[in-house]
Amino acid sequence: MRTIYFEVSVPKILGTRLLSRLSRSVYGSPISPVRYGELPDQDLPGPSWVRVRNRLAGICGADLSLFYVQASPSISIAALPGVPKAFMGHELVGKVVETGSSVTDLCPGDRVTLQRYLPCCSIKEIDPPCPHCQGGNYTLCENFSEGTLPENLGAGFGDHFLAHRSQLIKVPDEIPDDQAVLIEPASVSLHSVLKRSPRAKENVLVIGAGTIGLNVIQCAKAIEPDCNLFVSEKVDFKKELGLRLGADQVLEGDPYEAVARASGAKLYRGPLGNTTLLGGMDLVYDCVGYSGTIHDSVRWLRAGGDYVMIGNQLSPVRFDQTPVWNQELSLIGVNAHGFENHQGRRVSSFGLAMEMVRDGRINLDGFITHRFSLAEYREAFKVARQKVGRVIKVVFDIQ
Repeated sequence: MRTIYFEVSVPKILGTRLLSRLSRSVYGSPISPVRYGELPDQDLPGPSWVRVRNRLAGICGADLSLFYVQASPSISIAALPGVPKAFMGHELVGKVVETGSSVTDLCPGDRVTLQRYLPCCSIKEIDPPCPHCQGGNYTLCENFSEGTLPENLGAGFGDHFLAHRSQLIKVPDEIPDDQAVLIEPASVSLHSVLKRSPRAKENVLVIGAGTIGLNVIQCAKAIEPDCNLFVSEKVDFKKELGLRLGADQVLEGDPYEAVARASGAKLYRGPLGNTTLLGGMDLVYDCVGYSGTIHDSVRWLRAGGDYVMIGNQLSPVRFDQTPVWNQELSLIGVNAHGFENHQGRRVSSFGLAMEMVRDGRINLDGFITHRFSLAEYREAFKVARQKVGRVIKVVFDIQ
């Protein structure tokens, strides 16, 4: 198995973080914890397992955080027991090449994508499952760090990987590979919108028009066409794409002035550049999740407004929390996807996103802007991080 993985080695992590201050060439070097190489192939771990040969795999923010060693040892999930290798790449489409004896609904040649990529009860075959897994919200599993998984399973950034049947979703024939590889991020956006859906006539702001933000725009407008949807984005061609996919207006100029104009809020400027609003947006979807976007978002919301954190950083952030209590705001977190109550039915956001792509309610055409081979991984990560020019989704073409 030829694959890219993150080696959980404290000396390599600390050494890379230290040397990166002198030269960025350390990323992907022999010093880096990110490895690209050959691991021994292994048999299926059990009767409920499947071998998948990858076709396409996309680079996401979590992959960038690993490659550039941005995760802080002080964040909460760093306190959980880990694994010696973290295999990279969960946005993918591949073909089944082998199935275990208990797998009856997949066969070689079927195209699949990866739904469950974090450890959970179904993958570890823990019975009874925890309450969250029973409800279909596998990303919230209380047994995340319990039990064990086989080693060297691989993931999207490799020629093939092994997966438990519960992790895989069959891709309909109507959805081509270039769209199937984007089902996972589209389901993140849909889950985010369904966690707090816009209402008619509400003023809604989407911060960031990358893959997630563009799909938030589409999903929000699909759920409530009559909301007033604004987008904050720096790159011109992403602004244009955001408008084409349903945004009503791009905020231009000074962001505080722009939000005040769009929402009818009152703007106040205090000493030392301290700026805030009274009134503001009803709802903000933050698809970036930096200290600065959180700090601004909570100041841009009206009293009682809702902030949805979709983008995130694997390190602590700093922001002024006074608007949270002073304006009685609600902060809503998003962890990938799960199960939703939508139009009278209980449905997986992953499955619903696939339905919406198949039916044309979510348009993923043109999202892939750059393709690389696995061997070109250093350049691929560089392009995905710098986002210079017309960059949205960078993928590895493994076919």
